[in-house]
Amino acid sequence: MQELASPSYVLPLTVLLVACLALLVFLLFMSFRISWRLGWIERRLDQQQAEAQVADNGPTVAETSPGGAFEAFLNEDPSRRELTKSEQFAAFRQWRHAKGMNWSNS
Repeated sequence: MQELASPSYVLPLTVLLVACLALLVFLLFMSFRISWRLGWIERRLDQQQAEAQVADNGPTVAETSPGGAFEAFLNEDPSRRELTKSEQFAAFRQWRHAKGMNWSNS
């Protein structure tokens, strides 16, 4: 009985097919891993944006306190309320400096 000889290209073709299949499985695994990591990053960014929106909802207590320094400044001289905002702020800075309320490095 004579054995059937397989052609010489069958073994290299089989090795090449298995190598391609292994590479395809590896690429699928890496794409799922990258997709999972991007989803994780997106969730973290959404969470940080939500926290930032909660923090920026309104003015702080110091900005809206009825007895604040700016209110005291305006109450000292009622004519200061009629100034423009930029003039009020410039006068307020001078008033704070005169009262020693500014932080200074010197």
